[in-house]
Amino acid sequence: MARVLLVNPSIYDFAAYDLWAKPLGLLYVAAVLEKLGHDVRLVDCLDRFHPSVVSSTGKYAPKKRRFGTGCYPWRPVEKPSCYGGVPRIYKRFGLDADTIRAQLASAPRPDCIGVTSGMTYWYLGVREAVALAREVFPSTPVVLGGIYATLSSAHARAVIAPDEIICGPGEAAMAAFVARVAGGAPPEVPADFAGLPDPAYHLLPHFESVSVLTGRGCPYRCAYCASSLLAPRMERRSPIAVVEEIEGYRRRFGVEDIAFYDDALLWDADSHIKPILAEIIRRDLGIRFHTPNGLHVRMIDAELARLMKRANFATIRLSLETVSPDRLADWDGKVSYDDFTRAAADLKAAGFTSAELGAYVMTGLPGETFDEAARAVAAAHAAGVTVRLAEYSPIPGTAYFERARRNSPVDITEPLMQNNTVIPAGGIGPRDGYETLKALAARLNGVLDEGRPAFLPRQLERDWPGILEKEGFDL
Repeated sequence: MARVLLVNPSIYDFAAYDLWAKPLGLLYVAAVLEKLGHDVRLVDCLDRFHPSVVSSTGKYAPKKRRFGTGCYPWRPVEKPSCYGGVPRIYKRFGLDADTIRAQLASAPRPDCIGVTSGMTYWYLGVREAVALAREVFPSTPVVLGGIYATLSSAHARAVIAPDEIICGPGEAAMAAFVARVAGGAPPEVPADFAGLPDPAYHLLPHFESVSVLTGRGCPYRCAYCASSLLAPRMERRSPIAVVEEIEGYRRRFGVEDIAFYDDALLWDADSHIKPILAEIIRRDLGIRFHTPNGLHVRMIDAELARLMKRANFATIRLSLETVSPDRLADWDGKVSYDDFTRAAADLKAAGFTSAELGAYVMTGLPGETFDEAARAVAAAHAAGVTVRLAEYSPIPGTAYFERARRNSPVDITEPLMQNNTVIPAGGIGPRDGYETLKALAARLNGVLDEGRPAFLPRQLERDWPGILEKEGFDL
């Protein structure tokens, strides 16, 4: 048996918000290691409920929001030089360094340390977490995994310099590393996602909600998305296994809010999500469900919409992204505006309100014009749903990354410059008009918030500037 310490790092960014975010990859690794008999401990540097956070007051005190979401604790920090032209406050989100040191040192020396990583442009928090772990346990090997480690492994080796890097799903690789450290035989770890134990949520010291994966991977290969790089195969758990996991969280931890974080939750709906929802309804679990990732609207029909309503979905995000025919063709026709309006109509017929429905519209895409983005905003509004701008982030290894690199006046091979807060100001897609685009979305959302009907659906899609001018919008 080995002692393993797992760390979820702090975040350095202009903005970060806990939208049911949990270190799921780390929790799956922990569950596998515990099943193999290892002693596992987890330090969550983003713990919003740590006593030092709960007792804090003043300007930087985190605020609690509804449905188990909320603000991370934060402090302003000096911006890296490459962000000098960005007129925003740069922040460090998470527990302070002394609290993290105390958390790390609160148990005997581990035999190995595993650190996860999120967005590529969050690597400053990863570097800090590794440095603190090595400060407290200087002779203990450190393994780095997660999104940044997978997408920017060469950068991570040079800048973070872990003893080992794991790319992609890390359960088997981490178990093998721990076995080598402990001097044991290579372990047997399930080769497929369905065979993994439930995530080890009991290792998180505090949480109000949980995130769930019913599967890994995505059947689509969108030019801007890294899903296929992070999880090359499409894998699913059985509907009954998913419901048993969900009911376990309700029974053991009393959670009332659960977010589905699948990349393709609705894929093959008749044999997957529909049976899951039917069983949730039958068991009457008393849980609110949320889908922060955009749902594939082509797969939503009237039956699924009714099941989602009866199962108590409270937050639904739909993928619209663009209405440009050329770009949609470039994305293999994953979605059409007709698919989107039909799905929105089915959801509203099932009883969902505009406030519960949100549509992601991509902006800042390579080669995108202000008009293209604005038409997508107007089209989403015309369907009677809240517009949510999703700022494009160039992701290494994706088809769009090279296009973004050619279009950008900044060096986006530096992970910090892959930040979607920076990119619209860096010359990719709509630049000068980006604030106007946000104002347009806010004004249209205000119409729905006031209970007024959406503006002239098809006409707004075709001629949004003229119609908005007549309606008194100052763009």
